[in-house]
Amino acid sequence: MGVRLLKRGRRGTAMTPAGEYFLVEARKLLAHVADVKKSIKSFAENEKEHLSIGLTGSLSAMLAGTLARKLSHLSESISVQLVEDMSHILRDRVAQGDLDFALAYNVADHKAIRKQPVLREAVFFITSPNSPFGEDKPITMPELTNATFVIPTEKGQIIQLLKEAMVEFDLPLNVAFQIESMDAIKGLITDGTACAVLPFGTVAREVKAGTLIARRIVNPPLTRTLFLLRPVTQFQTRAMHLAQTTIERSIASLAESFAFERID
Repeated sequence: MGVRLLKRGRRGTAMTPAGEYFLVEARKLLAHVADVKKSIKSFAENEKEHLSIGLTGSLSAMLAGTLARKLSHLSESISVQLVEDMSHILRDRVAQGDLDFALAYNVADHKAIRKQPVLREAVFFITSPNSPFGEDKPITMPELTNATFVIPTEKGQIIQLLKEAMVEFDLPLNVAFQIESMDAIKGLITDGTACAVLPFGTVAREVKAGTLIARRIVNPPLTRTLFLLRPVTQFQTRAMHLAQTTIERSIASLAESFAFERID
């Protein structure tokens, strides 16, 4: 290249500004090559074009089945893979070209990603009908100070939203349990041991069955933004266009749920 891309120091090897620029551009080239290969394959009569779509866990519970059925009916020449992961990981995989599309929450900007805000989602206070909080009505932020919480992980996006809101209003937050298993979390909520703040999709079945109650948080509301992500270098084949249209229509159907609202 004729320019130093790496520099060595006492703390090890690091990239120079030229090296960082080269890395970004190299990734773009590799992603473009992958897109060209995919596009060329779409011309083959017997070759299926592979599409990979990422969803968060709560969205997967609401959308995965419907989305898979709709996409499978688009064309016999398309094969679809649905991937479930956390929002920040889905963002990174789109940037790396591993995913063609992703639906993820509150993701930071990235040079390699096209990011389109599509919906705003309310997160809910989840409790048992038999708990002291088991009323089917909204709950205010100050009322949350009286609850004992179970959380999935300290680094989770929703718990960070809750903590930031509580700090802003100088309110204490009582976290008694930290458990990775969502089934175990639901068990603690169901027997009245603890409460949680979760997306509605995570507990939709339990709420419908009457074993859990989802109370909207107000004064102020706790919300997050859903984005449709795709690589900047993505080549729009017919299959890509059909898939994007299908995803957008599925997103529109979510707006009919009381947990979501459109972003105009």
